[in-house]
Amino acid sequence: MKSVLSLLALAGVAVMSGCASSPSVPAGMQAGKFVSYECEGGKRLQARLAADGSTVRIRHEGGYELDRKGNGVYEGEGWRLETQGKVELHHHGKPVARACRAV
Repeated sequence: MKSVLSLLALAGVAVMSGCASSPSVPAGMQAGKFVSYECEGGKRLQARLAADGSTVRIRHEGGYELDRKGNGVYEGEGWRLETQGKVELHHHGKPVARACRAV
C-alpha cells in the first residue's frame, strides 16, 4: 500500500510540474517587449510575444496579432511568422521577410 501511495504522489508531482512549465520563447523574442529584427534584403520587422506565449504581435507594414499554431508558427490576418530555426514572415503564402535575426 505504501508503494502505491508513493507512486501516486510521484505521478501527481510529474503532472503538476508539466503544467507549470512555460512555453518556449521563439528566436530572440521577449515576452511583453517588442524586439527588432533585421532580415535579408534590408527588410525589418518587430515582434512582441504575449506573456503566456499564445500570440505574437508583429509590426511590418502595419500591426497584426498572430495566434500560436504550434511548432514555432504563428498565424493571423493572412500573415504567418515562422520562428523555428529561422525567423521568416509570409503574407498570403509569399515570403516578405527571410533570414531575420534579432538586433
